[in-house]
Amino acid sequence: MHTGPATEPLDRLLVRTGLALQRVTRKAAAAHGLSATALDVLAALVELDEREELSHRDLAGYLRLAPATLTPVLDGLEAEGALNRVRDAADRRVVRVSITAHGRERHAAAAAGVAAAVAALPEPASDHAAVIRAHLVGLLDAIERAVP
Repeated sequence: MHTGPATEPLDRLLVRTGLALQRVTRKAAAAHGLSATALDVLAALVELDEREELSHRDLAGYLRLAPATLTPVLDGLEAEGALNRVRDAADRRVVRVSITAHGRERHAAAAAGVAAAVAALPEPASDHAAVIRAHLVGLLDAIERAVP
């Protein structure tokens, strides 16, 4: 027997909510000509590029993707001028990835679109939001420690 959201187990409800949020993100990113993964790549490069020069492998690890899965996404972003890839001078096997000014602009526009789409969703009452956030952060931390 199917249960509705009000009686659905919390773990299943969290999964369904996460999948629904991914659909919102994918649609908003697509409106800017990006896949959700491409937007994640640009977001990571904006965040991490300031601190360190990333290798393809490091970027894949940060995004929790296989390097081979990341390659076609980087190919597309490089072709449109959103990022650069260069071989490391000290180790030619390593490919360094950096974001361009165009990539930063693409990220800013798409991230604003995603933020607007998410902001249009119902928000919990402010006193509930802190409790929900604390629970989700604790749950995520426990899961990541148990299942790295």
